Amino acid sequence: MRFLAMALLAALLFPFALLKAETPPPQPALRALLIGCDRFVTQPDTWPAAENNVRILSDALAKDIRGYALIRSLSGSVATKEGFQRAVEEAFQNAGENDVSLLYISTHGMFSEGVTNAEAGLLLSDGETETLLDAAVLQEILDQVPGNKIVILDACNSGAIIGKGLSGGAAQCFLTGKSYHVLCSAGGSEASWYYQSGGEGPASGASYFASVLTNGLGVQGACSADINADGLVTLAEMYAYLLDNYAASTPQVYPQGDDGLVLFAYDPDNVYAAEKAVTDVSFQDTLLTAGQTDVTFSFTVRRQTHLYYQIVYHRDGVWQFAQAQHFLDGEQADGTVLPGRKMRTLSLNTGEDASGYVIIQLLSMEDDTPLFEGARLLCVQPATGSVRLAAVTGASFVPTLGQEMAIWAEHDVPCGLTVNILNESGRVVRRIAYDVPSRPQHLSPAASSFYWDGRKNDGEMAEPGAYRAQIKTRMNGEDISCVSDVFYLEVAAAQ
Repeated sequence: MRFLAMALLAALLFPFALLKAETPPPQPALRALLIGCDRFVTQPDTWPAAENNVRILSDALAKDIRGYALIRSLSGSVATKEGFQRAVEEAFQNAGENDVSLLYISTHGMFSEGVTNAEAGLLLSDGETETLLDAAVLQEILDQVPGNKIVILDACNSGAIIGKGLSGGAAQCFLTGKSYHVLCSAGGSEASWYYQSGGEGPASGASYFASVLTNGLGVQGACSADINADGLVTLAEMYAYLLDNYAASTPQVYPQGDDGLVLFAYDPDNVYAAEKAVTDVSFQDTLLTAGQTDVTFSFTVRRQTHLYYQIVYHRDGVWQFAQAQHFLDGEQADGTVLPGRKMRTLSLNTGEDASGYVIIQLLSMEDDTPLFEGARLLCVQPATGSVRLAAVTGASFVPTLGQEMAIWAEHDVPCGLTVNILNESGRVVRRIAYDVPSRPQHLSPAASSFYWDGRKNDGEMAEPGAYRAQIKTRMNGEDISCVSDVFYLEVAAAQ
């Protein structure tokens, strides 16, 4: 009888145990802290760009169907380390290990070539008080926040903080490890760019980075950055979208290939009304040859608007925004463009033998306010001659500690680049890039930077051992290839 009673008790408890086992984990709470600095003591003011960046990102995050427990915006009021720490503590005080805390900062980034990237930082200012928030202090403060942390840095040289886009590599990488997911608007050696309206009228403008970022978070209900259209924009998808649509600098991400963290969620079956005038920008070709002057692209106009194109050339190592060419699309007599799918061709002024880089930007104009709609970076290869190619890497890395291997593809002229990782037998274990146009990352010597997280093409971690980076290109009918010295994928020592 005792055995029978125990059996009956177990049978009665079994459904409850099963129910408990199948209960899904609690949904993470989302919180965001958005900080903008426009008024400075030692640097040029950017008003109203940072303030607008904070506003448009706040508006975009508010559409996330998961719902934010908190979205706090602070424009022009954070000017000290203590003030920054207090803002972080107040915004994320209720964060738990299962939660997601998003920090966005729009300001001047400070870093100079020739010094360690540990000296890189962000300028906090209210126009009267100004403080450099260096990388170590930024991490020290954020390390106190439990759970996953999404950090978006919209500032010149911001990639230096995560050790990316730097000449010669990084002495130390900050904001790394399993809890950090980071997007930077530029490499460590690059500037970020803003646009602002001129004349009378209401002040407007924003950073190109923030404009593209928010464009990717919502267009007609479907997100442009949502490559697989599953209603979830991952950090990896947003990074790919930024690479395509944000041309003025080279965005950087950590970790490389992070597909596990959702940056934004929406319902693809319940779209909201279109907010942008122009969507779905597509270029026929972004890898050109000198003398190939015509560039054809297409886009969709969602509502009648004034539209103009801006062509910016990269000369003497600098984007010539002050000398940009502007072209109004006067499809209608009143200077507007009607809704529908459009195709346009613009002619470049690169010369028969000139190679280099060009940006084509699309901007709409509504109520005398310019709105950034999209852009592409064009890579113009030389029409004759070859390219001096070199592959340079670090000595070793430990992926299980969150480290990544930096790969510099050195090239003396613009070109298309294929980057492979080879094992000891010379077999390709990972393709990092395929025929990707180089970018002016302002590295010395001239190079494009890539990063390997230690995973193979099948997503599994590569075995510890010796590897090499292979760089390939094709120019004027010639195949060119080079291989780096050996570097090592290592495992962490036992504690």
